[in-house]
Amino acid sequence: MTFLTLPYEKSTRLPSSADGDPRTPPSYVAHFLTEHTAPDAVVLDPFAGFGTTLAVGERLGREVYGIEYERERVTHIEERIDHPERVSHASALDLPSLAVPAIDCCFTSPPYMVESMGVDPLANYDDASETTYEEYLDAIETVFAHVGEIVVPDGTVLVDVANMKHGGRVTTLAWDVADAVATTFEFRGEVVVGWENEDDRHSDDPEGGTYGYGYDHSYCLVFDAPSQ
Repeated sequence: MTFLTLPYEKSTRLPSSADGDPRTPPSYVAHFLTEHTAPDAVVLDPFAGFGTTLAVGERLGREVYGIEYERERVTHIEERIDHPERVSHASALDLPSLAVPAIDCCFTSPPYMVESMGVDPLANYDDASETTYEEYLDAIETVFAHVGEIVVPDGTVLVDVANMKHGGRVTTLAWDVADAVATTFEFRGEVVVGWENEDDRHSDDPEGGTYGYGYDHSYCLVFDAPSQ
């Protein structure tokens, strides 16, 4: 299947200090983890955010690990899951130094960036952390190179990402992230994901999209671990 429609529902409350809601819907996580992993599979989310992958993965019987840069988000995740010891307060770039076992699957949505942004998404958009779009993509490439060091030979990488409209210009984020991940993993293809209940979201989006960055769909990029 190359096109999929899923419910856009996020029932879990965010911390009061959260600025917007960047979370991947649980329906997306549940669909792709069920399709690409077996029960008891070990899954890593190196950009854990507010913990959707960990919470949904636990519910599905997966052993899920996460890495999250922001301490408040880590606390939020720890309160949601049965195994809080499996979430690390660190940068995804620190993966080699963390106690993460061999994984069957990496499922994640990297923090998004548009070319004109200038602040570092991997540092949670801290205004003091300047970066360029090219440096951001280099960091994404490095993170997935680290993932490649711990994934099993028949493992899978699933990336939730979208292209971005901002200020009348398009950043081809999905394709650029695909290129970065493909330096380590073999690209299998993409699934276009559209959403039900779209009238409930961001009808005033000035870029014309339905969930905040100009488009009414995103992608699941699917990669295989390199053949041994």
